[in-house]
Amino acid sequence: MAFAQDCTLYIPGEIGTELHYQITNAKGKIDAIYSQKVISIKNNGGETVYDLLQTHRDPKKSDNILLQDTISFRCKDNVFYIDMERYLNQKQMEGFKGMEVKITTDDLIYPPNLSAGMALKDGSINLEIGSGIMNITTNIVNRKVEAHEDITTSAGTFTCYKISEEVQSKMGFINVQLNNVVWIVKDIGTIRNESYNKKGKLQSVTELIKIVR
Repeated sequence: MAFAQDCTLYIPGEIGTELHYQITNAKGKIDAIYSQKVISIKNNGGETVYDLLQTHRDPKKSDNILLQDTISFRCKDNVFYIDMERYLNQKQMEGFKGMEVKITTDDLIYPPNLSAGMALKDGSINLEIGSGIMNITTNIVNRKVEAHEDITTSAGTFTCYKISEEVQSKMGFINVQLNNVVWIVKDIGTIRNESYNKKGKLQSVTELIKIVR
């Protein structure tokens, strides 16, 4: 894929590569497991689009698939974009079947050269359900590269960019704010993600546990 080689990626750049993750709660109990597999790389109108099949499995019985969906990433002019639609709650979306849903996004971006202290552009997604009956909004703001450091998981040791961000969600009159600390590395993506509530209490940890090439 010659057209894909000029892009600084924060996902795997080879079809067939799989990333396996587990999500644990504040007490270290495994709440969920899922994988992401690169299934398509295409050149589309001057940008490269990467499709990954995301598979959620029962943590107690891994051969039991709970949900599958395709998430997309793209790169244009050596800027990497993350589709904000990946932040949609798929089970929640099933409840809106048959209703008119208008989705507006401002995707997250990662420039090619990250460095400690760099501020990153905000991202957002807004859903208008049933011509204004309900609005659901998620904003990812105050994104900052905190450091360039090593982190170790069962998948190995990686030299990552450590990024802090706030996730602000609103559905009707319900407001939720989380503070995330994310470690990412080129050509793989997220290695670890720690999520805290607005009081600073750890809520969950998402961690890369295996890479299959």
